[in-house]
Amino acid sequence: MPLNREPLSSDPLHMSFRQAATRRHGPRRRCHPLLPTLGLVLVACVSPDPPSRAGLAAPDADYRFFDRPTATDPWTARIGAWQLRQRAATRIRETQPVPAPPQVSAAPDRSDGDLARYETLGDHYDGFVSQRRQQLAAEVLDWIQGLARNRFIEDGPVDHWPTLSEVRETFGDDCDGLELLAYQALLELGFPDDHVYRAIVMEPETGLHHMVTLWFESPGDPWVLDPTATITTRLVRLSALGSWVPLKLFSESDEFSVYIR
Repeated sequence: MPLNREPLSSDPLHMSFRQAATRRHGPRRRCHPLLPTLGLVLVACVSPDPPSRAGLAAPDADYRFFDRPTATDPWTARIGAWQLRQRAATRIRETQPVPAPPQVSAAPDRSDGDLARYETLGDHYDGFVSQRRQQLAAEVLDWIQGLARNRFIEDGPVDHWPTLSEVRETFGDDCDGLELLAYQALLELGFPDDHVYRAIVMEPETGLHHMVTLWFESPGDPWVLDPTATITTRLVRLSALGSWVPLKLFSESDEFSVYIR
């Protein structure tokens, strides 16, 4: 069932986090080591921003995720350029022959013989599907973070957001390329395309930006897949991220700004 998406508010006080935070142009990116106490050789791609962030972080904030961006949104041009390139790459990929999937057989899981009588079959079905999807998302996260340990490569002075075709042909990439693999994996594994989005998040105290995948199993508090473990090594809800706040959501064809209610 599609998530409810609220229309763009006409209230001038409803300002996106990104607009309230900065008016910068052409940010330089910065990488830093991750999780030294765990012995992980990981780096994450983030972008520095001016230090004025008073009042922006809201650990218990209630977000509106699906507002349309304003005409002056500074992220729109960059997201739109990536979307055009990605759609063109998708059209090319769709003309290529698709190899037949390998034949795999597996015994089905044994059904639960101790069903609670006060729960309907629908309750059990929903719980089963939710549990399996969470397990699958956690497996995707473990895979991409493991890949990042050896395949993280910083872009350099020019921050390039690759298309899926481009990132598949490389031997490594930074957070936006690695995140694209996690995002695409969820889609190809059957997650609804209106529940999974690429997302730009920011740490207001430092002005650092990062790209993650958000999976909206429920509308108000999505799961976060952090490809380089910059923010978290585990599959957690957005509300558990502490100081990091969401700015933008986008896909191959859509773009949304995130507002605080």
